[in-house]
Amino acid sequence: MALSVLSKTILSSTLLAVLLFIVMVASIGLGTTGFDMTLIFYGSPNDSEVQRVWTILMEYRLPRTVLAAVAGAGLASAGVVFQAVLRNPLADPYLIGIAGGGSLGAVACIAIFGQGRIIGISGMAFMGSLSAVGIVYGLASIRRRSGYVNTVILAGVIVGALMNALMLLIISLTGSDEMQRILFWLMGDFSLADYSKIVVAGSATFLGWCVIFFNANRLNLLMVGDESAAHLGIHVSRLRSLFIIVAALITGTVVSVSGTVGFVGLVVPHILRLIVGPDTRLLLPASLLGGAAFLAASDCIARIVAYPTELPVGVITALVGAPFFLYLLVRR
Repeated sequence: MALSVLSKTILSSTLLAVLLFIVMVASIGLGTTGFDMTLIFYGSPNDSEVQRVWTILMEYRLPRTVLAAVAGAGLASAGVVFQAVLRNPLADPYLIGIAGGGSLGAVACIAIFGQGRIIGISGMAFMGSLSAVGIVYGLASIRRRSGYVNTVILAGVIVGALMNALMLLIISLTGSDEMQRILFWLMGDFSLADYSKIVVAGSATFLGWCVIFFNANRLNLLMVGDESAAHLGIHVSRLRSLFIIVAALITGTVVSVSGTVGFVGLVVPHILRLIVGPDTRLLLPASLLGGAAFLAASDCIARIVAYPTELPVGVITALVGAPFFLYLLVRR
């Protein structure tokens, strides 16, 4: 007997939640600073070594791991939306310039107002992502009847290059001592993770994901085609705008706390689509958990693979995602 959608969702979510838990425990336990984990359970609370272990865990590794998981969940969920709305299997917040727009907004906010509050940086990143997706979608819509899929990728490459050029211009003109730090952050960095960033990114991701998930049936209809969706009573342009705005909000907020991390929204939905199928009612929960596990694992590898040097997490995701992207491009 075939499993229902609910049963499949529960089964896949349970398995991926176990995977995420294992990855997060490993990420918290592994690092460049060694310590005895048994001290947490058997050591005296007043012991200086026990206090050092708790400081490392609670102030550095735990927030970093949780923020990486939140960012991965958001980027993977946004990837599902962009692939469905644009009807392009290669659409990804990084590849089509949306993450670049968010990074530009965040860098502009930092350059003008300083580090400031994360809410302001996230707001500017959201505006940048929304602007980028508007340009990409507008350019792709011009050739909706011919070459639409290719136009999305080309428009995304152009928009991404423009956003990167503007970012470098801002960085060059500011001449701040913080610019080297910003450049490292732009490649993906969770070393400055704290609980305020987790709250901001987690709230945006959770609320945005809920809006998308509760409209998953409508998202499935958009994947079929505009005419079919319209015949079924769907206001296509309004619904597409809603999905784009929500996905841009998630992307911009995540970028504001993590920098530009590429290929998460491409690799994770594609792999999970092979496992759970294309139905977004199944794919969205799976991508939420799978993206969290993928980016948390990538951040853990970035911390320890080149010890004592720490790599940007974007390097790890690119090493995985770029060959995967080429494979999909050649295959299709």
